[in-house]
Amino acid sequence: MDYNNIWLLKWGVILSNEVLELQEQIRKLAIKMIKHYRGKGPDNVKVKVEGQLITVEIKGIISNLSVILIEEGAEETVKDYWKYLKSHLEKRFMGEAYETIGKNFDYTWKVNDLDKESRSIIIKINRF
Repeated sequence: MDYNNIWLLKWGVILSNEVLELQEQIRKLAIKMIKHYRGKGPDNVKVKVEGQLITVEIKGIISNLSVILIEEGAEETVKDYWKYLKSHLEKRFMGEAYETIGKNFDYTWKVNDLDKESRSIIIKINRF
């Protein structure tokens, strides 16, 4: 039996070993990015691959300083520095992202509910 061609059932979707490996590599890259500026990894990273679309949901994304600023009413300050942080993370990790995904892509990145406990980053990657 060729173990490289085994299909696995995960979350009700049949996934190949190649897709599972891609999910794990993207998850590790997301953890590395968050750890770079936060000092520790995120609380949770979910990666979903659907054809050419990869969706990454990252929870536990902000630093203790950001939490304090939000609690003190400086949410706009935190939103403003995320503009700079996004640019920095893109410059620092884009090469590794291309290497991980293995082909050209474009993406969108949105920070959701920055002022709430449910805050997260949703990254949608379109491979082409």
